[in-house]
Amino acid sequence: MPDDPPSSPPKLPVQPRREGGQGVVVAERKAARTKPPQLFQVVMLNDDYTPMEFVVMMLQQYFQRDPDTATLIMLKIHHEGRGVCGVYTKDVAATKVELVLAAARRDGHPLQCIMEAA
Repeated sequence: MPDDPPSSPPKLPVQPRREGGQGVVVAERKAARTKPPQLFQVVMLNDDYTPMEFVVMMLQQYFQRDPDTATLIMLKIHHEGRGVCGVYTKDVAATKVELVLAAARRDGHPLQCIMEAA
């Protein structure tokens, strides 16, 4: 099998432009822009059965919240019915939701954790 020459990087589209009718061509390149990834909120929902201490523990363990911040988020969940635990890219948010749900089921709690577009 013959060695293939290394491929050159892809060329950006060039748009020729004539200046003043004198036969001069100026090439312009448009910069390629990438959009930042979409972010998602991880949200815990209130229920009447999951202990508050368990919710605080989940916030500390999976969202790296200090005890005071975790307690404030837990109280928001308790009083308002829901609370944002953090904002992440889609894959990270989905993983955190699954980790929280698995821990809740393992301990026998009906805690609900969802992700929503931010």
